[in-house]
Amino acid sequence: MLEDAAAWHARLREPERDPQAAGNRQTEFERWLAGDRRRPRAFEEVERLWSALEAPAARVLAQDPGIVPAGRPRRWPFRRLTSRPPVLAACLAVLITVGVVYQGDLTIRLNADHVTAVGQSTALTLDDGSRVTLNTDTAISVDLSTDRRQVRLLRGEAWFDVMPDGTRPFVVETTEGRIRVTGTSFGVRLKRGAAIVSLAKGRVELTPGGERGAVLTLSDGHQARLSHAGISEPIVFDGTAVTAWLRGQLVFFNAPLPEVIAELNRYRSGHIVVTNDDLDDLRISGVFRTDDPEAALTAIADTLPVRVTRLTDSFVLLR
Repeated sequence: MLEDAAAWHARLREPERDPQAAGNRQTEFERWLAGDRRRPRAFEEVERLWSALEAPAARVLAQDPGIVPAGRPRRWPFRRLTSRPPVLAACLAVLITVGVVYQGDLTIRLNADHVTAVGQSTALTLDDGSRVTLNTDTAISVDLSTDRRQVRLLRGEAWFDVMPDGTRPFVVETTEGRIRVTGTSFGVRLKRGAAIVSLAKGRVELTPGGERGAVLTLSDGHQARLSHAGISEPIVFDGTAVTAWLRGQLVFFNAPLPEVIAELNRYRSGHIVVTNDDLDDLRISGVFRTDDPEAALTAIADTLPVRVTRLTDSFVLLR
C-alpha cells in the first residue's frame, strides 16, 4: 500500500497542462484514497518521508564530492511509471525527492591501473616487492621505473608496505599533496578534501598540495591530514581501528551514529540516510564485518531507538 501511495504521490506532483486531465487524475486519486481506510495513512506516511529527505539530501550534497545536483529531474509519464512494479514507483519517488545523481567515474577508471568495487578489497605486489592493499571503491595508478616509484591514489583508501630502496624513494601522489618514503608501512585515505595519512612504522615526508607550506616528517604511530590548505598537527591514532579494514572489520568506540552510517555506506551499494537530526547524538561501540554491512544495520536497529524503512534493497532510511 505504501508503494501504491508513493506512485500516486509521484503522479500528483507531475504538472498537468490540460485542466480536464488534471481533474480526472484528482478524481481517480480520491477514488483510490476512499477504497481502503488505511490508504490515507499510507499517503500521509509517504508525504512525511518526502519532507524528511530534504535535510539529509542537502547534507549528502555538502559532504560527498561524488554526488552533484541532478538539476531538473527527468519527467516520467505516469503510464510508463504505473506499467512497472509498484516498488519502482516508490524508488522513483524517492530519487526525485533526494534530487541527486552519482557521477560516472569513467575518467578515474581510464587513468587507473587497479580499481576495487564497492565492498571489495584486494592486495597487490608491485614489481619492486612493495605491497599495496586497496580498500572498498578505490583506484590507483602505478608508475615504476629505474629512477622512481610512484603510486597515485585517485580515489578511496590504500595501505602501503613499501620495500626499502635508498636509490628510489617511494612517492604516493594525491590531489591533496604528496607522501614520500624510502621504506615504511602506512595508510592513506581520501576523505572530504583531505588525504589522511596514518603511519604504522618508518618515516614519511608530507608535502601539501600546490607545494605550499612546510614539509612535515611524520613519525611512528602518528596521523596527519594533508590538503591544499596545509598539514594538520600530527596526532596519535588508534592503530586497531584504522587498520581494522585490513582484517575485514570495522571497529567503532563511542562513535556518533552519522559517522558509523557514513562508514557503512562505503561498503554497500546504495545509500543509508539518517532523516532525523535527533539521532545524531546516538553513540555506537562495536566490531562489524566489512563484507556484511547489512548485519551492522540490523544490529543498530535492534539496539538503538531507530526505525528502519527500506524503500529498496539499496536505499534505506533511518528515522
